[in-house]
Amino acid sequence: MRRYKEICEELLGTIDRLILEDEGNGHASFHVRLRTIKDRLASEHFHIVVMGQFKRGKTTFINGLLGAEVLPSSVVPLTSINTILRYGNDIGAEVHYLNGSTERVGIADLPRYVTERENPENALGVGRVEVFYPSPYLKDGVCLVDTPGTGSTYLHNDETAYSYLAHADAVIFMISADPPVSRSELEFLRRVRGDVRKVFFVQNKVDYLEPEEREESLAFNRRVISSALGLDEVRIHSLSAKTALRAAVEGDASGMEGSGLPAFASFLEDFLMTEKGRVLLESNIKNLKKALGDEAAAMELEKTLLARPLEELEEKIASFREQMVQVAREREETRILIEGDHKRLVRDTLDADIERLRERETEPLLRRFDAFFEERSHLPGSALAEELGKYIQDEIREVFTAWRQEEEERLSREFNLMAKRYMDKANSISNRILDIAGGLFGISLPHLEAQLDLSEEGEFWFKMGEPPSDLEVIFGAVTKALPRKLSHRLLKKSKKEDLLMLFDRHCGRVRYDFYLRLQKSVGILSLGVDDVIGETLRAIESGIEKAVERLRGGKEDLGAVLESLRERQRRLALADEGLAELVKEVSEGADVPAS
Repeated sequence: MRRYKEICEELLGTIDRLILEDEGNGHASFHVRLRTIKDRLASEHFHIVVMGQFKRGKTTFINGLLGAEVLPSSVVPLTSINTILRYGNDIGAEVHYLNGSTERVGIADLPRYVTERENPENALGVGRVEVFYPSPYLKDGVCLVDTPGTGSTYLHNDETAYSYLAHADAVIFMISADPPVSRSELEFLRRVRGDVRKVFFVQNKVDYLEPEEREESLAFNRRVISSALGLDEVRIHSLSAKTALRAAVEGDASGMEGSGLPAFASFLEDFLMTEKGRVLLESNIKNLKKALGDEAAAMELEKTLLARPLEELEEKIASFREQMVQVAREREETRILIEGDHKRLVRDTLDADIERLRERETEPLLRRFDAFFEERSHLPGSALAEELGKYIQDEIREVFTAWRQEEEERLSREFNLMAKRYMDKANSISNRILDIAGGLFGISLPHLEAQLDLSEEGEFWFKMGEPPSDLEVIFGAVTKALPRKLSHRLLKKSKKEDLLMLFDRHCGRVRYDFYLRLQKSVGILSLGVDDVIGETLRAIESGIEKAVERLRGGKEDLGAVLESLRERQRRLALADEGLAELVKEVSEGADVPAS
């Protein structure tokens, strides 16, 4: 199958051609639908988040993909702010501050906002920076996100890197050929494995090693990562970002190919096409076909009405509009039913699952805490407190990582069933509108189905390492002066309370996250269902109104009008045939590549 960009550009070309050819002829609602689909196609993006330990070459890798030194890089830990790269004809950047304000800056000014050296510990209060650059790679609909390196001396960088995980369609996790994957990198992977849909492993800096050393390093990293994540096998893509960037700047095609970067970029693009691109294309093509079908039906109706006396039509038009009152009631009832099912989904699934999680995990958490405490009760107070703090965070993370994946799948499955049910109902009502119009005016209008595209974006990530409060610091100082047995007993009580508090807090956080995401998706569903019905109704009403207006005016050459309508129908039919071929191509495209 062709690339996402090629098919997307063909679709956009079809829409532009329809708008241009239809200028001044079509119904206004049809043009609005065309432009809505065009805007949706143009705004769709694949968010690829580049992550990994500091100094693994993430920024150089991104610059290599872009073919120019767009982002600043250095020999010390540098990036401190999430930097999102998007396609733009005008090179520049927008700084989005935590207070909600935005500032436009030049590329040369980026270090002032995104580097640890010039913006230490984010003293400027930058939320994120968006960079716009006319790279062909970004034109494919890809947004690249450069994150701060984890595991550096700057702990706030870890939190910044984690914060963008919920937005990722895929994560590129950078490791290095020299040195090989570290313990902290494996810990990072364990922490995030439940928060990302797809992880691609890239081993950078292979130019540092001899060929036989590369294979040995790859084998070692594959084995260690597989073992750490409990996977049978992992695929690691080997490349040299530095070689790729140099080759791009010098225009060295052979050097670029030898860097390994083009092969990985092609693999990633294939994945995006099959994983998300196909869904986006299918939904937009089907919705465009539905728009064409509704417009063709409106023109067929207009042609029929123009061939009959106005007096003969008025009674049937009144009957049509009377039946549409019932359709309006069904639209409102459907909206109320969707809201009711949303509340039931939250109450009977999400809230019930949260409560079951509390009941299932509270006692085991406390038992494991007691056992861990006893195993380390020989340690002095400060060392024991540190061990307990880390243990609590790891335990909570382990519980919620597994549970969130299961809950996400469960809620997604339940919501998708709900969405399908209501989209089927919307398409059924839409087709009944066509049947009513066709029956009244003696014509046959074909049935078509729209498809809803739902966002899966989330906002949740674990923030575990919160600094101790003043009370905890005072408590720690006091217990040092107490007898060991008493201080340990107080420490155990305090940390057990921390465990329960953190568990309860994260139950609330995941519940709130899922609730917001369900609320957003239900809103999209409700609007989508209403639009499917409303767009068909508007198209039919437009055909009726235009015919009646022409019949009442009595000044137009009806023969010329009918010929113009027939010509428009031919054009729309040709466009529809092209879309049918695209539907076939997209649905029969290549399978998802192995990771």
